Amino acid sequence: MMKIVLAEVRPEDQAAILQLGESVNEANVVPYLNPQGQQAMRIARVKDIAQASDPKIYCSLKALVDQRLVGYIAWRHGNYIAQLYVRSEYQGYGIGRRLVEGMLARCSAESIQLKASVNALGFYEKLGFEPLSTEQSRNGIRFVPMELKLNPETPLTHSKRKTDDR
Repeated sequence: MMKIVLAEVRPEDQAAILQLGESVNEANVVPYLNPQGQQAMRIARVKDIAQASDPKIYCSLKALVDQRLVGYIAWRHGNYIAQLYVRSEYQGYGIGRRLVEGMLARCSAESIQLKASVNALGFYEKLGFEPLSTEQSRNGIRFVPMELKLNPETPLTHSKRKTDDR
């Protein structure tokens, strides 16, 4: 079994976070977008990812396997997941789930919101997130607003929860 270690993102992690976010974005998000969306996503992601290690803007956790950065999550306003990336070769091993659980352990929100990329809908649904509306597009970037309502006694427990992980 793979040992996953969660730790807070530090400023010195910034270059590795940027590389990870951009590579996962290019492989798993950009192909689902039209040319306008591809350009808009690349611009938005670089700006967003560049701020992931700034504690004034985001709370961020990284996932390490054998001391290698394999994923990270960044959230703001206490309950809004702005970024969640796991290296493609590590998807399916529970790292995405562990990052969300790590976030939930550090926040006291009653619900978690996000804008899910269309390629990640299944992952979020398995965690219990539900769509708030149908697919939307802004500047060619496709997403579905989603929310996870939390049960204080059993975080990340939902009737639709399955054991598959991103």
